[in-house]
Amino acid sequence: MRKSNESVFNSGIYARILQVQMSEADRQSAIAALHQATRLVEAIIWVKERFASIGHVFMKPSLKH
Repeated sequence: MRKSNESVFNSGIYARILQVQMSEADRQSAIAALHQATRLVEAIIWVKERFASIGHVFMKPSLKH
């Protein structure tokens, strides 16, 4: 997990999950779902960054007038 996302975004979410009144099984389920969503988003960001880094290879050279 990225440090910027962890310190700004997730600390509030995890604190909120710990504060909400729910059973321990539901709490663990919510935390597991949050971890899974975070991994999915980071995978999507990784793919996007990879395509951005190799995107210039597929671009046609421009013609100068």
